[in-house]
Amino acid sequence: MNQQDFLGLSSQQPNRVVSFPASQSLHASTASVTGAISTGLPQLDEAVRPPSPEDVPGRAGDAGSKGIPCGHVTEVFGPPGVGKTSLALSTATSALQEGSKVIWIDTGSPLPKVRLTSMLKKSLDAKPSDTSEDLTKNLIYFRAKSLPHLLALLFRPPKCFPPEDAKLLIIDSVSAPFPSYFPNPSELKSRLSQSGVTDKAQTQWLMNRKWNVTSDLGNQLVKLAATHRLAVLLVNQTHTRIKGLPRATLCPFLGGGTWENSIYTRIVIFRDFLPQDEENSKGLRFAEVMKRAGRTLSLRLDENIVPFTIETGGLYGADKTHPPAILPPAILPQEPAGPVEPALSASQRKRKVDEIADSQDEDSDGEFGWVEGDDGGLSDEN
Repeated sequence: MNQQDFLGLSSQQPNRVVSFPASQSLHASTASVTGAISTGLPQLDEAVRPPSPEDVPGRAGDAGSKGIPCGHVTEVFGPPGVGKTSLALSTATSALQEGSKVIWIDTGSPLPKVRLTSMLKKSLDAKPSDTSEDLTKNLIYFRAKSLPHLLALLFRPPKCFPPEDAKLLIIDSVSAPFPSYFPNPSELKSRLSQSGVTDKAQTQWLMNRKWNVTSDLGNQLVKLAATHRLAVLLVNQTHTRIKGLPRATLCPFLGGGTWENSIYTRIVIFRDFLPQDEENSKGLRFAEVMKRAGRTLSLRLDENIVPFTIETGGLYGADKTHPPAILPPAILPQEPAGPVEPALSASQRKRKVDEIADSQDEDSDGEFGWVEGDDGGLSDEN
């Protein structure tokens, strides 16, 4: 029987060399990597889904493509205690509900089993035949005590890892083991000088070793996601950057060119206390999609910012009538009207934000100008 495979080649002529467009080959290689896993927030699932040509006004999109995409790497970052693990738990709950296996790798923070059980019980109210204990059997848990343990698990995995029916891989958090092995540049230089390491080539290699490990890790995660059709969800921590920015900014701890290329979707979670409703907005979080389908979103649109709250039973979307206040980088909030303070003395002088050193490696005692009005407290020597 003459059968056609996906590329349209005849099975009766295996030795025939047939040329076909590269776009058709790309479509064939990615056709099997379909589907997505819900985050538990329908608005966020819609924001994460990349737009397709089939999307037209008045027509509902494919529900199976909304959420964390399978076959790719998704990164969630934000300050401590903002809800990154809760979002990972909600995504794991959605995958367990579908009967898929979930791999959870923790690098320091134990898996909150009580919260996961509460989310499963809440989601199973419509399915009394299933129990949370039955679903948690599909959860495969690993504890990576250090960075070498994490790298060994991913680069030299044990047999049958990941399982064939696994659909989601979560690492909480992927950046936690790095600080103990890769100190900041100033501390590393101090250690090298104390150890007597003076060779410039060796020093440069040690300075770049963190980025080499980060690049290899990113490439391996992309390989696991593509070959096993996994939705890889990474929880990344943050650090503060000042140099080259108008103000102190929180950025993902792990970064770099290769790491950026490995991230297909990026979500940042943050808090924003609304001035008009500060009392009721204390428990409000915002999840913003910053990267989608491998492309960074340069414009901050309200449709990509999803407010939500965290409760015992899971994540719940909030009203979007009060979006977070987004100030342009060049505009700073003005001081409230009030009495004018007296000028500062020479011992109380202030430096501008852009004159503060970015790290301990920079000289913070150099020249800097006076803030306007500070000369009022200086005595006239003439």
